[in-house]
Amino acid sequence: MTKNDIKTTFRYLWRNRLFTALNIVGLSIGISACWLVFSMVHYEFSFDKKIPDLENIYQIVTEIQYEEEHHHSAGVNLGLALLMEEQALDDALVVPVYKQYFERFIAPQKKESEKQVVLEDQENVISTHTSYFELLPYEWIAGNAKTAFNHPKNIVLIESKAKTLFPKDDISSILGRVVLADTTQFVVSGIVKDLSFPSSFQAQIFLPVQDSEWKPEWNSRNSAHLLYVKTANKASLQHLLRAGQKRYQEIAGEANAKHGYTSNFVSMPLAEKHFNTDYDIDGLVANKKVIYGLIAIGAFLLILACINYVNLSTAQVPQRAKEIGIRKTLGARPLSLTFDFLLETFCICLLSLLLSWPIVSLFRNLYPEFLPAGMDSYSNTWIIAAFLLVLTVIITVLAGLYPSYLINQLRVIETLKGKLETRIQGTKLTLRKGLIVFQFIIAQFFIVGALIMAYQLNFTLTKDLGFSHDAVVTVRMPFKSYHNADVAPALYKQALEKHPEIAKIARGHEPQNQNHWGNTYSFAADTGRVRFNTPLKYIDEDFIDLYEIELLAGRNLKQTDTIYDVLINESGLNALGLRSPNEAIGKQLLQGEHKALPIVGVFKNFHQKSLRTQIEPLILVSSNNSNQLQTFHIKLPTDSKLWPKAFAIMEREWKALYPDAPFGYQFADEKIKNLYEKEHRTAKLIDLATAVTIFISCLGLFGLATLTAVQRTKEIGIRKVLGASVASILGLLSKDFVKIILIAILIASPVAWWAMNKWLEDFAYRIEIQWWMFAIAGLAALIIALLTVSGQTLKAALTNPVKSLRDE
Repeated sequence: MTKNDIKTTFRYLWRNRLFTALNIVGLSIGISACWLVFSMVHYEFSFDKKIPDLENIYQIVTEIQYEEEHHHSAGVNLGLALLMEEQALDDALVVPVYKQYFERFIAPQKKESEKQVVLEDQENVISTHTSYFELLPYEWIAGNAKTAFNHPKNIVLIESKAKTLFPKDDISSILGRVVLADTTQFVVSGIVKDLSFPSSFQAQIFLPVQDSEWKPEWNSRNSAHLLYVKTANKASLQHLLRAGQKRYQEIAGEANAKHGYTSNFVSMPLAEKHFNTDYDIDGLVANKKVIYGLIAIGAFLLILACINYVNLSTAQVPQRAKEIGIRKTLGARPLSLTFDFLLETFCICLLSLLLSWPIVSLFRNLYPEFLPAGMDSYSNTWIIAAFLLVLTVIITVLAGLYPSYLINQLRVIETLKGKLETRIQGTKLTLRKGLIVFQFIIAQFFIVGALIMAYQLNFTLTKDLGFSHDAVVTVRMPFKSYHNADVAPALYKQALEKHPEIAKIARGHEPQNQNHWGNTYSFAADTGRVRFNTPLKYIDEDFIDLYEIELLAGRNLKQTDTIYDVLINESGLNALGLRSPNEAIGKQLLQGEHKALPIVGVFKNFHQKSLRTQIEPLILVSSNNSNQLQTFHIKLPTDSKLWPKAFAIMEREWKALYPDAPFGYQFADEKIKNLYEKEHRTAKLIDLATAVTIFISCLGLFGLATLTAVQRTKEIGIRKVLGASVASILGLLSKDFVKIILIAILIASPVAWWAMNKWLEDFAYRIEIQWWMFAIAGLAALIIALLTVSGQTLKAALTNPVKSLRDE
């Protein structure tokens, strides 16, 4: 490759600026998609990979069987860690990791004049043993693992958290400083560097396990109590699991079996943790199906971009015929022509790569919700650079070989004579048409998917849920000690009830969310004792009226300090084996062995979870307990013009009772919409992919239309001389493109129908896929295609026949 080759290449690219720009834009989209997908995939698959001896580390988890239901829990009983540490052989390392919650951390500064640092709601706080620092490759900046937890009131910080708490101090001087966790004083005994790689271990503040957590407790389990074992000896691991299972069975197993529960401790390799959704408690787990879906989208967009390049490049071959003919006459060999064309392709790829950088940056800023949490702080620049270099070479080969092959097929004599129709020997647009069909198959698939997703999401938001949620806002009761949480919430309710701008107010759980707060109950039915596990919601006596939940029999709840009234829904009625709502009134549910809950009413089914879930048995329980009634539900006036005044009243009364607590509210409609956040995010991604796919497909179609117009120039001239109208010529040229789109529609429709049916299977309540959805999607694709080729076809139809036939 000489300097002259490069100069000639750029001169040609500049002379054909339109096609060069179209090629660069098309390829940059494909490269950007691959860049983004590779960044996300590499990040996800890098989790925990740099932990030493990863293959020898296991998390101990719990598998729970309740009647016919199988559940998973990442948490274990407190007694398990204590037992395993006692039973562990020398080759096993037992590491308890207990998540902690403090309302706030306070760090007094050296100078009294400096404002103390206050951090609220820190999530990454754990208590553990020093074995934790043997498990993970932390680098100690100050202190050491052996002495870090010598005292129960010691605290270890990662470097970034230490700098946040003590921003003006040198790291080495932070040792011995005091940090208040709520009202408890801890002394900084060590500082470690942040882990430099993606990890499932996100803790930033480390405390020693307290005596209250290091006890033989087997009757309860908490998802915040995690346990890890490191051993290269599988027999040692099995020994610990058997010992734990045996002790659990001796103390709690038989009692739980009476209630239909069985629990088993099993080991999960740490290498599988990041992709195991069964034991996700931090929201860090990645779904491999989603990752493979992203890879497929990125691959499709890259293939479409390459196809687009092939189509646009081959569309220029007739225009380059004489140039190629002259070069061949002057002795240019096929290998030299191929190299020159691949050089052009490589230059376009490099320019596309440059354009990809702002596209990727724009996507990151506009759609941060699609990026994995923490990816921006993970540096893998050299790996990304190597990937992009390899990708550029692959695109150059994939996109450049076929056009260079066509160039070498040109016959010198015929090209110099100007016989365009015979210049490309043995080709009749079959491959190019096939490539266009493939592009529009993908485009049609995405159009159908976007349309059906939009209809399903609209269905979820407009379906009658069985309760009225219009003009309802929810306000979370203060729960922090320094937010006046000891003030009785009933006072706030009483204060609002005095204002006519507040239509209604109630307290209790939200009528619809994904939380499952439940218990096991038994009931003496005609066929024997029925035991079932069901979710429950604590409410006050105004809840039913505010949400307009229909009672089928009985009365509303009454709040007392001694008796808990219960309402059950229709599904609960069926689960209990009762035939009618009236039959349930007066019956009792038994919680445990002694606590009886009288059924005072039956209410009509409403959706207490998202439409992905069938309506299940539900009980509403009366309560006066503030811990059980954490949310205020406020009905606003019908006239929305009065809402600003209502909000002002709500805030004023709030500040009077809770002056230190921030005031905020959220519309019930917004919370319901948030239940489908994943679906909205997927639909948004499909919409974007649809737009990009259509754009790239139209670029390819534009290239095909250009080539067709050039190759049929003389035919069009002859038809015009013989009296053909512009409209008939437009119809003639458009007919082939319509056939291409119709073929794509016919192929894509059954595939899209199958894929969207699979997607809709996640919804217990769903729309039915209708034929007209495919008709609308097909018509949209057809109109877009015709608009794309209309410019070239109209230009060809309006060409002066004298000009097109002057060579004959």
